[in-house]
Amino acid sequence: MPPRGPDERLVRFSEDEVARLVQLYTEAEREILNEINRALLRGNKTEYLQAMLANVQAILEDLRNGSRTWCEEAIPRIYVEGAKFAEEQLKAQREKIIVGFGVIHQQAAQVLAEAAYNRLEGVVQTIGRKSEDIYRVLALENIRGSVIGYKTWEQVAKSYREQLAERGVTGFEDAAGRNWNMRSYTEMVARTTTMEAHLQGTANRLLEHGHDLVKVSTHSGACNKCSPWQGKILSLTGRTRGFPTLQEAKQAGLFHPNCRHAYGLYIDLDEEIERLEKELGS
Repeated sequence: MPPRGPDERLVRFSEDEVARLVQLYTEAEREILNEINRALLRGNKTEYLQAMLANVQAILEDLRNGSRTWCEEAIPRIYVEGAKFAEEQLKAQREKIIVGFGVIHQQAAQVLAEAAYNRLEGVVQTIGRKSEDIYRVLALENIRGSVIGYKTWEQVAKSYREQLAERGVTGFEDAAGRNWNMRSYTEMVARTTTMEAHLQGTANRLLEHGHDLVKVSTHSGACNKCSPWQGKILSLTGRTRGFPTLQEAKQAGLFHPNCRHAYGLYIDLDEEIERLEKELGS
């Protein structure tokens, strides 16, 4: 039986990992909101606000640890699945498979895992700063309320609860001006990094066996950036003339965040015939 399409394999192996990370961040977001709302409802006392900040920081530290564990487990696992997908295609061509995964594969998986963690750490730091900003504002209003009166604090608390209900505490804007919340950003990072790991595992295993050409998968509903590249043959390294490179495809928009495309082995029949003729003639 021929191997299934790479995008189908990618989806099957990544969805569970994506869901696991999203759940981790969704629960943290809910806990942070609960801590802030609890402090707002308890009244204008400094100890309540200090406890809120300490609890939020503890939640974020747990989130860091959970993110690190996810990156160290999920990314290498999906990288290996990408390499195994390449092996299935190589076996279909009756090629002898190199046994085991060398240092290059281990290093590649480690680099990908670290890059994923750094992206997640960025959002944790952003939420930490926002929580500290909320604490400072509320602490100042607490002092102001103790002078002017409790009604002032009630108004501030009500205003913050309404803002939190509408926008949450985890919303932020990235460098490109796009708005995210903790869940949406985490899901994007998870999908993008698992896709990168799978593709890199496939590419490195194919290159290890001397193959430079891959074919991009196709699926319905592809976006304008990806549509021109569906079914295209790409050179992984650029050494095979006459084909666009993987880097060129990426620069044109293929494999963007949340992209569901992948690629698999492509055999250039003319080149293969020429190689066989040389082997038979030698």
